[in-house]
Amino acid sequence: GAGGAVLALAATAVGAPALLGTAVVSVAIATGGALIGYTSLDVPAAAALVATVIALAAGTVAPFAFKLAGMRMPALPSSASQLQEGIEPYAGSEVAERTELAGRWVTALFAVTGIIAAGALVVLAEHPNLPEVLTALALSLLLLLHSRGLVHIGQRLTLAVPGIWGLLLLARSWAADSDGDGRLVVFAVLLGAAAALVIAAWTVPGRRMLPYWGRAAEVAHTGIAVALLPLSLWVAGLFGWLRGLFG
Repeated sequence: GAGGAVLALAATAVGAPALLGTAVVSVAIATGGALIGYTSLDVPAAAALVATVIALAAGTVAPFAFKLAGMRMPALPSSASQLQEGIEPYAGSEVAERTELAGRWVTALFAVTGIIAAGALVVLAEHPNLPEVLTALALSLLLLLHSRGLVHIGQRLTLAVPGIWGLLLLARSWAADSDGDGRLVVFAVLLGAAAALVIAAWTVPGRRMLPYWGRAAEVAHTGIAVALLPLSLWVAGLFGWLRGLFG
């Protein structure tokens, strides 16, 4: 009956998102291993390709979680008679339960995105060349831009933390490959970024932002997402292979 349905929904909310997240991470690792083992790709190339697919797929998390929670959006009516179809109200408790479940799915799927991206960033930032640097930078910024539209703090952290992690790894790599003066520059950049974040934390909350800032973030989000795939293919050596193929 109704009690059994609520119990099943609660059990699904606890276990299924974590189970699916574990499965996706396992498949991503297996895919990366297969790319390394059965192709000529090296570890950074495989990591870049897998992380790119996962990061770009993060844009579909919200509608996917909506469906996994058992919720559906009714089709728009195409005639006057259809306006009277499907107008029965849903029970408030059921809507609340499924909304909570959808939130759990979103958190789990974004956590998967962050975990896979964080692992790929470790590989890409280890003594990187220019393609790896640009790919890691684009991936980190894309994660940060993905997180800006999330309201729940836990969901936002699942993407923001790996994004910051990637930037710090790039800074570490820059410092490790530099001399004393270069390391001072890295320290100055990190100090300036930290100061800017502190000032923003003091001044931005509660203020009404001008519309063009949001528009600029949307344009940057789209541009970086579009650029990430060719950058990962550059890491994989596709462009060099094509140049050699066609002379």
